[in-house]
Amino acid sequence: MLIDNVVRGLSGSGVDSVVSYDLTTPRSQGKKKQQYRTIRKKFPKIYRYEKCGGEYYVVDCRSKQWGLKHRKGFNNEVEAVKYAQEIDEQIQKNGRAVANNLVYQDRDLEKLVAMLQPFGVTLDEAIAEFVIIKEDEIRKTAIPSIQELALKWYEDKRDSKSNPLRPKTKNELKVYWSFITQKLGQLKPHDVTHAIADELIDSVYSSDTNQTLKHYLKYVRMFFKWCVEQDYIPKNPTDKIRVKLNPDEVKIYPPDEIERLLRLCEKQFPSLLGYYCLTVFAGLRPSEAQRVEWKDVDFATKQIFVSKLGKRGARRISLKAPDTIWIWLEHIKNKNPNQSLNPVKNHANLQRKSREAFGEWIQDGLRHSFGTYYYNYSHNIYEVVYAMGNSEKIAKRHYLREVTTEWMEKYWALRPAA
Repeated sequence: MLIDNVVRGLSGSGVDSVVSYDLTTPRSQGKKKQQYRTIRKKFPKIYRYEKCGGEYYVVDCRSKQWGLKHRKGFNNEVEAVKYAQEIDEQIQKNGRAVANNLVYQDRDLEKLVAMLQPFGVTLDEAIAEFVIIKEDEIRKTAIPSIQELALKWYEDKRDSKSNPLRPKTKNELKVYWSFITQKLGQLKPHDVTHAIADELIDSVYSSDTNQTLKHYLKYVRMFFKWCVEQDYIPKNPTDKIRVKLNPDEVKIYPPDEIERLLRLCEKQFPSLLGYYCLTVFAGLRPSEAQRVEWKDVDFATKQIFVSKLGKRGARRISLKAPDTIWIWLEHIKNKNPNQSLNPVKNHANLQRKSREAFGEWIQDGLRHSFGTYYYNYSHNIYEVVYAMGNSEKIAKRHYLREVTTEWMEKYWALRPAA
């Protein structure tokens, strides 16, 4: 029910009218009276007056009926009318309770407006922004921790039917899921800044090249990309993080260290012996050596076939080197004729254990050792390029160097234990 607030004129009309009469100024000016002109007769009334050559407006909200005791000044008529209409609307809606609302408006609202003025923001804009911020805070509170999300990401990737993963990739994925959980598990995705992500990658231990860092960055970036796709964060914190491969000269193993590794495999890790022989005596990449089977080894023509994997095409190599690799492969085949050339299960874990048992590990050191010793044997960089599947530029940068005759003789003379 609407309350009729109209203050009627002498004629009894309830319509707003313009009446001119004297009104005592709100501030004491002695006996001097300020000439006021009424421009709104309906409560709350609006008066216009002149001062120092300018026109000003007063909204008179004093009313015993509604419990209001204040007046408010304005520099222009539009704002004064708007304020009077707002009070009228509040009276219609809240009745006498309007007094509580207007106390807040009168005492604090102006302070808030003044605080926002230097920033060029209105109170409405500030409140709207505040609501957005609070809604965002509530939304972030509901987002699970990285520990929970990393597990879901891992399971989604591992169990994907549309994009199935190879067993090796699943094992890698598990390693990086564990890494993300251990390092960032207690945080939420939006807590991870670019600086935190960059520091995380820098904290990864890598032996002599940054290849390991590139793998960690790849999977961490993959996880946060998934978070973006799931609408947990608006931006991937790993964007623009780059890891460059170390351009320094590669390191190789001396023959004595290679022999120590082979003897370790013979005693503790016999299932990995063929794998390591393919890297150190045939120059295969670790991922290539890992997928070679006995059916890919042709003892008659002395060729090794490397099957295709992802973007890397298949290749077949025929070494013009001494028979070192063939002596080792024949020994392994004859000693365990029913055993596969590579472990069927748990390959990555066995590699990790063997490296830990061996000690200081040179990343790709076995393959680099073969490239160096093979160039010293043939002195033909193009044969090295063919055998290793590298570009000529890479081969020249890494393997175009000499080693001593003593190292050469020991390396090619390495044989299985009796």
